[in-house]
Amino acid sequence: MTALSTNNARAERSNKERIPVFDGIRGLSASLVIVAHVAFATIVLSSAAGPPREGFWSIIAAGNDLAIGPFFVMSGLFLYRPFVRYTMAGDKYPHLGKFFARRAARLLPAVWLLAAVSLVALNWSSIQGFWYVVRPFLLMQVYDYTYYAGMDVAWTVPTEAQFYLALPLLAWIGHLFAKGADTPRKKARRMIAPLLALIPIQLAWVAYVHIAFDPWPPQYFYPLGMTGVLTIGMAFAVWNVLAELSPQDTPRSFGFARRHPNLLWAGLLVVFAINCLKPFATPGTADWVSAEAAVTHSILFLLFSYLVMLPLVVPGAASKLMKVVLANPVSRYLGRISYGLYLWHFPVMYVVFGSGSLFEETYLPVQTLLGKFGFWELFVLTFLGTLAVASVSYWLVERPIVNWVQRKTATRKRVDDNFIPPSQPALTSV
Repeated sequence: MTALSTNNARAERSNKERIPVFDGIRGLSASLVIVAHVAFATIVLSSAAGPPREGFWSIIAAGNDLAIGPFFVMSGLFLYRPFVRYTMAGDKYPHLGKFFARRAARLLPAVWLLAAVSLVALNWSSIQGFWYVVRPFLLMQVYDYTYYAGMDVAWTVPTEAQFYLALPLLAWIGHLFAKGADTPRKKARRMIAPLLALIPIQLAWVAYVHIAFDPWPPQYFYPLGMTGVLTIGMAFAVWNVLAELSPQDTPRSFGFARRHPNLLWAGLLVVFAINCLKPFATPGTADWVSAEAAVTHSILFLLFSYLVMLPLVVPGAASKLMKVVLANPVSRYLGRISYGLYLWHFPVMYVVFGSGSLFEETYLPVQTLLGKFGFWELFVLTFLGTLAVASVSYWLVERPIVNWVQRKTATRKRVDDNFIPPSQPALTSV
């Protein structure tokens, strides 16, 4: 039995049995997202404004736009794994009612709170009827495209929600491919096959959006632009179950990760450096790029996400360095409130800038307020403010609702097959 436990009943009760490095990577990724967005509000400008405002630091900051990838990888890994266990190990099929209830409890309360606060505090003067108010609560602001100040990053929430809806269908397709195979290895290969198609779909969609549309169209935010990185997480789920059921068939990448975990992270630094150079684009800027540049960035995004997560997914592979960076109390706490850190930093930034209905009749996009703050001043104010708001959101809204839904959907323990040694924590997606 691996650290990524297979026991569904224990997983339902595993809120206190979190894997430290996964919490840490959530916290680090959310913090880096804040760094990136503060940079794009201060020192990373369009090339029409001239050379990078802060030279080398602007180039580094502009390259820091890959950090969201681990969140999607973890979604694919955690949520697909029970379905993989059903196909490969004969476990009970996941209860879809409970699955959707728990996903809704984790995803919706925080973003609904964000929508309510953003509408009142930042967009009140822009309200134009009932649909304007309801649209963000239905996660429709991307499709019936409407910009809401403070919900700048919430475009990823519809992507997550639609992945939840599509996952049972994707799992059914994988099961159809694999059900005739007679060994875990063959089943794993057949389950991976349909997943591989999702990676070129991401690249093709990115190219299409940058060829067919004017800069920053609504289609840029559609879920097809994230299918590949979700696929990486789903492939990790398949490989992890294979390694558990048939250790001799462990993927070579897993063996390499155990032997050389730090080398993988060295590789991601190379990918990050290449991304900073912005192939086919201008380093240190925030331009709408060509299709060649966009596809190249998408490939780097996939590679970065894979290299970050591989040594964390393989049981026992995380190095001492990774544990120091990710498993310390600060990183773990930031990981617990990472969803709030991700959602709330833009509203906090608008408040710091004094832009929105609380301060004037209409909001001004943060990009129009460049020069009012320097990078570090805005970052400190934004991060500390977001830390406070995200903590309140987590402890008073998110965690109580998740706990309540989990209690209501808990499955009674069966002593014969639900025991997990205390040294083997359950895999949890919350």
